[in-house]
Amino acid sequence: MYETIYVEKNKSNRFGVYFYKDATQWNVFKDIFGMNEQKLAVICSGNIKNDAWEAFADAFAKENIFCLSEKNGDTINDFIVKKSEESFTFVVLSDISVMNALYENITSDVCKGSFICVPVTPEALFQDISVRPLVDDNGETIRKEWYPKAVYVDVSVLSKTSPLEFQNAMASAFKLSISHKASMFEWMISNMYELTDCEEEAICELLERGFNVMKERIEKDTAKERALSAYGKDFYDLMKMADSELSFADCMSLALVCQTYLSWKKDFISMEEYYEIRDMFVFFGLSITETFATADELMDILINSDADIVKKENCIYIRKLGKTVVDASPSKELIKEALEQIYYNEEAID
Repeated sequence: MYETIYVEKNKSNRFGVYFYKDATQWNVFKDIFGMNEQKLAVICSGNIKNDAWEAFADAFAKENIFCLSEKNGDTINDFIVKKSEESFTFVVLSDISVMNALYENITSDVCKGSFICVPVTPEALFQDISVRPLVDDNGETIRKEWYPKAVYVDVSVLSKTSPLEFQNAMASAFKLSISHKASMFEWMISNMYELTDCEEEAICELLERGFNVMKERIEKDTAKERALSAYGKDFYDLMKMADSELSFADCMSLALVCQTYLSWKKDFISMEEYYEIRDMFVFFGLSITETFATADELMDILINSDADIVKKENCIYIRKLGKTVVDASPSKELIKEALEQIYYNEEAID
């Protein structure tokens, strides 16, 4: 049903995205690449949402596994350096926290090592499969992008997940389509009933479309473009700081509402496009309003967090569905206006 997707940035950075029905095909995959089980090291977090991959990680000796926590992120580079010197290949059981820790902490020397990317949460299936590069304010590359040797896609991570985790995946897929591929967004609209029913054919095509978008971005974008913050990232971080109990789906959908509102008010998209995007979230059960903080309270958190959207000159918008553009950052007044769009005042309604 699936065909391997090959990603080729250049002659020295070419890898395949391989699709399997579940984790049971790991040994087949491992043999394809001639990997020695004794020379594998795992990088993961405690957020694995799949029993098979959780058991996979638990089977490794403690000295060959790095389990990310709130306290040890800054030591991940040391672990990779040490294991690279011992000729280990890394199996990165990826979720957002793991990929962020790698992005924030690894050095250029680490990028000489080899890793297999295995997305283990539904939302990770539509997130980065490589570690994005770092650039300075002038656009000069500080650390090159770290590409995987291969990507193992376990389809069951999405097809066999819970309703809440499925929402997480949909929020992540919407972010990818809104910012990078209009045809993927339009396909999701056309197949919304099939997706919500988790029909196998729809799940298959959604995954293929998502990984093909990632392929295009890796192959076509410059290092400077690859280093840009993801669309809606500052607002996503803000929601998580404001209410740590919010699901990924809620944080992401609220962030996308705010960021897309800014794109409308900066005249990059029409009012109709803004409402089309927002209304689609409702069908998939994604939040478009919140009650836990007022716009003023969220603004205080945002300013104190030193977020890029308030400290840097430029910000990322969508200039039409599926296309991003970098332009002057919005004023604080406009940011507050965006936050007012998502605040639902229950007392006022009563």
